[in-house]
Amino acid sequence: MTDKEVKMYEQFLEQYQHVARHREFTSDKLATIRDGLQAALATSAQKDKITIVATGSYGRGEASESSDLDLFILFDSDRPAEEVLQAELDSIRSALEQAVPHPAGDTGTFGPDVTIRFDEMLKNIGGEGDSNQSLTRRMLFLLEGTWLYGENRFAKYRCDLLEKYIKEGDPDRQISRFLLNDVIRYYRTITTDFEYKVSEGKKPWGLRNVKLRFSRKLLYFGGVLAVAETAVYDQEQKLSQLPDLLDMPVLERIHSIGRDNAHTPAIFSAYQEFLLIVTDEARRAELEQLSRQNRGDSQLFEDVRAQSKEFSKTLAAWLREQYDTDHPIHNALLF
Repeated sequence: MTDKEVKMYEQFLEQYQHVARHREFTSDKLATIRDGLQAALATSAQKDKITIVATGSYGRGEASESSDLDLFILFDSDRPAEEVLQAELDSIRSALEQAVPHPAGDTGTFGPDVTIRFDEMLKNIGGEGDSNQSLTRRMLFLLEGTWLYGENRFAKYRCDLLEKYIKEGDPDRQISRFLLNDVIRYYRTITTDFEYKVSEGKKPWGLRNVKLRFSRKLLYFGGVLAVAETAVYDQEQKLSQLPDLLDMPVLERIHSIGRDNAHTPAIFSAYQEFLLIVTDEARRAELEQLSRQNRGDSQLFEDVRAQSKEFSKTLAAWLREQYDTDHPIHNALLF
């Protein structure tokens, strides 16, 4: 965004102080992490082959003191990382632990030990080898990823990945259906995966359910917006505009695109309330202890569920106001 647009967004956030605080905390903490990693890898012979990507609350610009740090490492080498990066991985872990004491989740999808080759992200998109892990990393890299180390490589990798979705020879000024379909597939996958994790994986239910209703939904919506906003462009324009859109955290993207949309304030109000709930120690603890069986005993959860339904209605109304009925996004989301 231009300096003027940044100023306009900051002025808008004066009405949403909790969102603004999360944004400021994230910005300050990312600067600290980046400086720490730069120092940790300064003397490494492999430093120009390493890119570290953050997703989750740090990628969305809404981190807080209680946030963990979802990340993975891209290593541009034919040699296995465990053979040549042991010292570097130890340095990375040490730098991250100093900045963010909360570890990543235990699914194996993210963490300072997760090291992959970038070209693995370009293969098997939609194929038999496209696992839930690879789909998750690919979509979060695109939709909410930010760099922790290797800024220029991160930007190039994202452009390379977008070129897998928006191919030379694709019809101009039509919606990017391949990209949109993968965004939709990812959202439907995480909603289905939620059921598996809580039913068979015995994962906690309450807080995970609330995040699905707000942050995961907003992530999906941000992907839909990026595709909708670039539908009128030719292939070259799409590939130049999408990285700029995806650079913006989703809330910022919504404001940038829908500054005059009457439903934008309602989106921010609803999401601010979600952030207030998940960062309040007592309310977060209540949700963490909540199960599917006893959810009816929690007035907090009943209130959040009602708020999430209104949030969905607001997002849908925003989309209808922003794009007229002839815009291809409406048909593409159904068929």
